[in-house]
Amino acid sequence: MLEHVVIVTDSLSVDGGSAKVALGSARALAERGFRVTVFAGCGEASDELAECKNVSIVSTGQGYAFASPNRLGGALQGLWNRSAAAKMSALLATLDPERTVVHVHGWTKSLSSSVIARIVRAGYPLVVTLHDYFSACPSGCLYLHGERQICTLKPMSVACITTNCDSRNYAFKLYRVLRQFIQQTAGCIPHDSASYISVSNFSRRVLAPMLPANSRFYAVDNPVDAPREERIAAETNGAFVFVGRLSPEKGGTLLAEAARRANVPVIFVGDGPEREAIARVNPDARFIGWVDHHEVMAQLRAARCVVMPSLWSETHGLVVLEAAALGIPAIVPSGTAAQDLIEPGRTGVVFGRGDVDDLTAQLRACATDDHLIARLSRATYSSYWRKTPTMHAHVERLLSAYHAVLDCDQPNIISKRSA
Repeated sequence: MLEHVVIVTDSLSVDGGSAKVALGSARALAERGFRVTVFAGCGEASDELAECKNVSIVSTGQGYAFASPNRLGGALQGLWNRSAAAKMSALLATLDPERTVVHVHGWTKSLSSSVIARIVRAGYPLVVTLHDYFSACPSGCLYLHGERQICTLKPMSVACITTNCDSRNYAFKLYRVLRQFIQQTAGCIPHDSASYISVSNFSRRVLAPMLPANSRFYAVDNPVDAPREERIAAETNGAFVFVGRLSPEKGGTLLAEAARRANVPVIFVGDGPEREAIARVNPDARFIGWVDHHEVMAQLRAARCVVMPSLWSETHGLVVLEAAALGIPAIVPSGTAAQDLIEPGRTGVVFGRGDVDDLTAQLRACATDDHLIARLSRATYSSYWRKTPTMHAHVERLLSAYHAVLDCDQPNIISKRSA
């Protein structure tokens, strides 16, 4: 019965893992013959997406809420995006809820929860991928930036609201609290009987107690876009590579400091508010900025190890798998989903999350022991290609979830249409 999938994402541009998965799955679903509409708030679609048969694009053309030169307008957009809500309603009016699933990947940067409210109230089957923790946590990362440690407070409790955990200031934390309150009430997220896609067992274990008891979960691994080629001899490479947004919780300054102490070359692929701080900590660090997927893979091919120094509880670790496809081992922190993607001592290395001394020691050991890196590289490559997380497998599991959600919601849809 499924004919049409609406993919909802803040950006049409690949500016992070969430958008990458959303836009990649949109193309893959269209290639399978499904009609796909990508609904976004900003960015420009790649030629590959724009020219893809069966894909249509609806964009509000607004940009990120807090990139707006009109600060008040941007703040209001982030709380409740009226324009996006109206466009969502107009789109849904042209579709059949008995043959359509709406899949939300991201809404906090541009669209706001206003679009989710329109989807829920129109009676469309809704799926939300838990790329982060925004469905429960005001800051989206369950992390205390001031203390640089994981937050264990109940989201939106009095203790949560009165704790200054924000990376900016307490005033912005209160803004996030207001946004979360609107999201949980008028925005309908989270809501009873919602369907969620978890990208890792780790993130599901963290989030499940914070969401309604009757929430439905579907496990769908993120896909990896990496054609098979011969193993890269990582032991002949020298640089340690970070890929991602340069924000405090990602641990860029931790890696910069550890690399400086270990006297090893480090490359940062990506950008963000922590770039200047990282450069101050390690003047020898190289910055590549945001680049397309092909260039990311080129940087990984030149890496000795990919390093994921996150301080927060990452929900996944896509770059770990992208590197593994090439035979590049990973150095990851304990207590994150990325730890589940490697076998410590066999396909990668684990260090104590937030422990600069431990990370320094691991970098130094990996930099000086070619035999260790060769062994890790061979095992990483072999392990990855024994069970490849392809886009085909991703779409198969998505479709299974979509059909289950459509079946579960069918009585409600019919009832609403009859009314």
